[in-house]
Amino acid sequence: MHADPDASPVERDRSPVTSLIDAALAEARGYGRDDLAARLSDQLRRLASPTCSVLVVGEFNKGKSSLVNALLNARVCATDADIATAVPTFVRYGEQLATYGRSADDGRNGGQPQPIELTDFERLVTRTDRDRQAVTFAAVDVSVPRQLLRDGLVLVDTPGVGGGLSSAHAAATLRALASADAVVFVTDASQELTAPELALLRRAKELCPRLVCALTKTDFYPEWRRILDIDHAHLRRARLDITLLPLSAPLRQHALRTGDRDMNVESGYPRLTAELRTTLEMGAAGAGTAAVAAAHSALNQLVAQVATEHGELTDPEHHRTRLAKLTEAKQQADKLRGSGARWQQALADRIADLASTVDLDIGVRMRSLRKLAADKLAGADPTKAWLDLEPWLYQQTNEALADHFRLIRDQADAIADHVAEQFGEAALRVDTDLSAVAAGAVTGREAELTFTSRTSRLELGIAAARGGSVGMVLTHSVGLIVGLGLPVTLPITALLAGVLARKTWKTARQAQLRGLRAEADRAVAGYLEETELWARKDSRDAVRKVQQYLRDLFAGHAAERHTSAVRNLEVLVRTERDDEQTRRDRLRHNTAELARLRAVADRAQALLDELLAGDGRPP
Repeated sequence: MHADPDASPVERDRSPVTSLIDAALAEARGYGRDDLAARLSDQLRRLASPTCSVLVVGEFNKGKSSLVNALLNARVCATDADIATAVPTFVRYGEQLATYGRSADDGRNGGQPQPIELTDFERLVTRTDRDRQAVTFAAVDVSVPRQLLRDGLVLVDTPGVGGGLSSAHAAATLRALASADAVVFVTDASQELTAPELALLRRAKELCPRLVCALTKTDFYPEWRRILDIDHAHLRRARLDITLLPLSAPLRQHALRTGDRDMNVESGYPRLTAELRTTLEMGAAGAGTAAVAAAHSALNQLVAQVATEHGELTDPEHHRTRLAKLTEAKQQADKLRGSGARWQQALADRIADLASTVDLDIGVRMRSLRKLAADKLAGADPTKAWLDLEPWLYQQTNEALADHFRLIRDQADAIADHVAEQFGEAALRVDTDLSAVAAGAVTGREAELTFTSRTSRLELGIAAARGGSVGMVLTHSVGLIVGLGLPVTLPITALLAGVLARKTWKTARQAQLRGLRAEADRAVAGYLEETELWARKDSRDAVRKVQQYLRDLFAGHAAERHTSAVRNLEVLVRTERDDEQTRRDRLRHNTAELARLRAVADRAQALLDELLAGDGRPP
């Protein structure tokens, strides 16, 4: 049977998985295993309502919002030239166009969604260069009826990060990249990729390997092909294997209005759509692999229960041996479910180590940055050095925070592997996805670096004038005492006034520099302290979420094993009490049932092997 070419990626690629989950769910319900049925039902819900998050990132005014609008053929993001997106906009599928704002009550991505009138949408989510006031919401959700979004694709139009990693607010975007399924990095054809853009691209590729680069505004700049070639050369030199797609939003919009397919292809957007659909298919495959792993685990537990009965019916002489093994298995299951279980101790120990590690890591990173900044300020004029120090410190801080949160994600994965080993079943790890748990959100409260010089050359001039006047008064007074006339004292007065004025100017200048350095040091310290404060909070929140997620996940597995052990013992005891005729009747039914269950379990095993060995897509 051939797959329907018009079916969506979700329907086409997940049909073997969905069929298997349905079969496993029916078996679990038939055997009264509500615990297994609950886990499989949850997997079905995930398959039916997938989510694939694609971040659209880049510097200011590169065409991110226009790209999203042209891709969906709907004005869902503000695109005026003199305004910039101030909060992330999450665009997902909905039966009708609607907008909601997420409260910025605590600076986090929380609060209850509030409906937004379409007439107020742009005013609430954008700002001009002259208007730097805080916006009302921390994030905005937009639902729009578009086929591209129907299968779970979510486009996130993020605020611009001017200067790349040197931006004050790049850290929130970097954290979000770690949990994104894919990234569309947007640059334009006005100039070749800059050094800050390449640095941000490199970091984005490390945090989210599924990345495509979009070259926008090709309709506006006639030299876009030359820029495209230069950008390709930059990517090769940087050893970044990234697809670079030239795009034209006006061509796309005109093509959709007129139905011109050739012009639509020329706009470049069909290739971008294909990339996003591939990403969606890969996300569907990952969810499908987790679902098959859950079905495989559930079916194996049912097979073990039926095999226990079959062994007792065919070989009653070894009842005591079988009873001893099952009793030991139940004792092991009891231990797994108890508060003192090895996996719980392992989880608690590793989480404590992680909490200590990340707490020390962020402290070491921030203190190292403070020392480096102090070294840069030592012996320098802060009013001149600050122009270079500010972007340097932002970049260093953002890179440090990206490494810090990457450490949390990697350590969380290692903890999950370690805890899964306590259960002795590798398939448990397939169903563990910590990327969204250990990473941060695209919104967040960020510290800003502020330094203002409170002294000026005028004040130095006034100080010098005061020194000179002291010299003049002193010389004139001495002349009066010794009886010298003005022609004699005037040259001496001028010389002494100049010497004292110069010395006073130098002294005032040194005092000014000391004050400026102290003020600059306080500004750096305040910025790093606030950054460390919020980073520690984010780190602790992430560690706590990892602990809760793994605790609940593996506690569910432990409860399932306990139920299976109890059921196996009950079957063994019940079968022992049956008379000969009942045993013969049950053996015929049991043999057929065991063969049927094993066939379904073998089907799950084969599908799981193919998914793990290949690209994750069902055959």
